[in-house]
Amino acid sequence: MSLKSKIIAKLKAKATAVGAANLSNVRINGLADKLDAIVTNEDDIDGEIDKLDQIFSFKEMASLDDAKRNAESKAGEEEDAAKAAQAKKEADEKAAAEEAARAAGKTGDEMPPWFKAHLEDQNKRFDGLSSSIAAIQKGSVSQTRRQQLEAKLDKAPDRFKTRTLRDFEILKLESDEEFNNYLANIEQDVADEIQAASDAGLGADAPSLGGRGGKLKDDEVSPAMQEIINQREAAAKAKAGAQ
Repeated sequence: MSLKSKIIAKLKAKATAVGAANLSNVRINGLADKLDAIVTNEDDIDGEIDKLDQIFSFKEMASLDDAKRNAESKAGEEEDAAKAAQAKKEADEKAAAEEAARAAGKTGDEMPPWFKAHLEDQNKRFDGLSSSIAAIQKGSVSQTRRQQLEAKLDKAPDRFKTRTLRDFEILKLESDEEFNNYLANIEQDVADEIQAASDAGLGADAPSLGGRGGKLKDDEVSPAMQEIINQREAAAKAKAGAQ
């Protein structure tokens, strides 16, 4: 069982009694550790403390502690004074620089020319990188859509396939919904074209395609593209009328 707390209390009482009340807590704690290692009975504490005072005078140790505290205090004051002097020097230098900048017709917050040029160069690089990424993403979307369209045109007649792919290259479909609608219409057109080609092979008595008007001529656009053109013309007219 540790007797350290009791040893500390008795050490402080002894130090006060011999005129060493200013013995530092660090010193008292260190002495208590040493005594706690050798004292096993509370009744022996006073005797061991007396022996320790005879070997290492508590009063002399208190004087040493005072000297150390004074030296540390003086060092702290000198350090604070040095920091204050450095802060004043930096403030004076900053004030002088700001005054020189004002005298030159500039504000203290204005960026140095070299940093401004560096910042502009970085902004240009960032803008270029953003444009490159956007172009890559746009090209990827365009390529994916073309592949989907080619899959729908796989079994369509060659002339219809060529014309539809040509129209797709100049047709700008902004949203996925718009493209999906276009693709659904193309799928129907492909079915009509295949049926028209099949009917044409049956002879002059082959039935016509009815409402869709039969096989497209080479200079005609597909119904899907014509529908999109009509929708855009209507939207443009509505926008012009609203202005």
